[in-house]
Amino acid sequence: MAGALTAAIAAAFSGSAITATGGNEVKVVGSYKYHIFTSTGSFVVSTGGAIEVTTIGGGGGGGYEMGGGGGGGEIDIWTAVTVTGTTYTCTVGAQGNPVSSSRGQNGGTTTFTLGGTTYNSSLGGGGGGGGTGSTNPGATGGSGGGGNSIGAAGGASGSNTFLGGAGYGISGPYVGGGGGGATAAGSAGTKPSRGKGGDGGQGYTLTSIDSNLTSGNFTSFSGMTVVSSGGGGGVFDDPTPTPGSGGTGAGNGGWTSYNPGGGNPGAAATAAVSYGSGGGGGGWSVAGNASGAAGKAGLVIIRYAV
Repeated sequence: MAGALTAAIAAAFSGSAITATGGNEVKVVGSYKYHIFTSTGSFVVSTGGAIEVTTIGGGGGGGYEMGGGGGGGEIDIWTAVTVTGTTYTCTVGAQGNPVSSSRGQNGGTTTFTLGGTTYNSSLGGGGGGGGTGSTNPGATGGSGGGGNSIGAAGGASGSNTFLGGAGYGISGPYVGGGGGGATAAGSAGTKPSRGKGGDGGQGYTLTSIDSNLTSGNFTSFSGMTVVSSGGGGGVFDDPTPTPGSGGTGAGNGGWTSYNPGGGNPGAAATAAVSYGSGGGGGGWSVAGNASGAAGKAGLVIIRYAV
């Protein structure tokens, strides 16, 4: 009888561990198994139990012509969910792209859902303000997009989000503000001796989310240490203005001189390279540097004890 009871207890415990599939990278590190979704997919559970979910919204696109930097996506860290033997949907928010003659797109919202039930939802970052018109200010998103040269910055909404920085330049120089990041607001565009684009707010360090989230453990994080940073603002001034720098992993602003043919052609904005980070704002249409740059798509991370 005792032997039968022991066998029954052992059988019960042997079936208690979660079994599941899905994700672009699946790996056991330390005491956890991780499922990392860098694109939309299904988390298919055979044996249920307690998991934790982190979601990061997509980064906002940089604005056009003296544009603001894109804002970083919202981060919701380790929501506890009890899953059962069914299929859950991980929707990864798309990157925000630049838009001609306008502000950048907002990043897409990242979610973890089952049917009509949403367990986690992280807003994408706001698009950077675009152009010299006040009708295209920085957009509100997770973290806000930076303001265009005469427009306001975008507001922030959700967890681990900050405002974008304001633009500068009713009559010149024309300067975009930086996008907000997950741990700091974007800075405003300024005019010291020359126009200076606003810097993007700093994002959230991956190892602060979980010490195991390193490029050494996961190829998904190759080349990155920080997520959801804000993009730098673009600038138009003479002769050599300074574009805004993005937070770690975000895009830098572009710049253009009043006299690009005189040896100062400027430089294009750059795209974000870390998840949930915003793209840089554009310079000016001369010399082809007007366009803002793209943000980076969001992320879903699932972990559970093994």
